[in-house]
Amino acid sequence: MDHVAPKNTNHLLTSAVILAGGIVCVLAFAGWMRFGADIVLTYAENGLSSCL
Repeated sequence: MDHVAPKNTNHLLTSAVILAGGIVCVLAFAGWMRFGADIVLTYAENGLSSCL
């Protein structure tokens, strides 16, 4: 008797979640590259750099 594995029908949902997570990561990285130095300098000027 052959055992048939159940078909995974939520590939589209999984792909959408992975794609959305990738987009969020890319946007966060781009934002850090654009504004990271300003954020660190602002914290340093305000004396909060040790909180990073």
